[in-house]
Amino acid sequence: METLRLKNGNTTIDPRLDRVPQFDERSREYPIRALVTERAPLRSAGWACPVWLDQGREGACVGFSWSHELIATPVPVDEADNAFARDVYREARQVDDWPGEEYEGTSVLAGAKAVVNRGYMEEYRWAFGIDDVLRTLGYFGPVVIGVKWYDSMFRPAPNGLLEVSPGDFGGHAILVRGVSLKARLAGHSGTVPVVRLRNSWGRKWGVDGDCYMRVEDLDALLRDGGEACVPVVRKTGPLNSPRTDPGLLRESGEIS
Repeated sequence: METLRLKNGNTTIDPRLDRVPQFDERSREYPIRALVTERAPLRSAGWACPVWLDQGREGACVGFSWSHELIATPVPVDEADNAFARDVYREARQVDDWPGEEYEGTSVLAGAKAVVNRGYMEEYRWAFGIDDVLRTLGYFGPVVIGVKWYDSMFRPAPNGLLEVSPGDFGGHAILVRGVSLKARLAGHSGTVPVVRLRNSWGRKWGVDGDCYMRVEDLDALLRDGGEACVPVVRKTGPLNSPRTDPGLLRESGEIS
């Protein structure tokens, strides 16, 4: 396979994987932990995302992951579609830290800035570690993550579970929209804590466009240069702590 060059010297083997890692030290001043107390017990929760975006074979995963977040509850935006997502990606490329448009790719941070510039969000914060992500999912809303994407992650198992094993193809931005602390996966005995992700590769991918990942695997990906961003205040109102429905995690019929 041909290796494609992205911004800031990054590369990918699949054009859909064009998330470029970027960390701004100032982000540490804006932790979601300040708004989601560590004393709150972890709990299962799911957030509806009633539209399935598809980036096709092109890049733009940053624009699509942020657009899926805008579509999702608790503060859904109606007008986000594939064209909208591509526009977010193009604007993110213009506002990121790397000058010029010679190379593809951009960062989750740049995607957040593009959403702010388009008037859909006033504030965003960062989840630093798996506990922050899980409490955000349990009490606050979905999370946009940027992580390494391995060869094994292209093809979820029939029950939707991703196997995360070595074989780095590039970086992907994707929406995490739920957590189940005691999931029962088809073909697996016992229970396992998993998160549910909405990919931007169409509704036929995975289980109705979604996949599941073990919490321990997401933890490892976040520790290995991953990032997790959370919208806090939208123009339509703040993301408080609305009642969530763990049943949303069972939409596919493969998890309980």
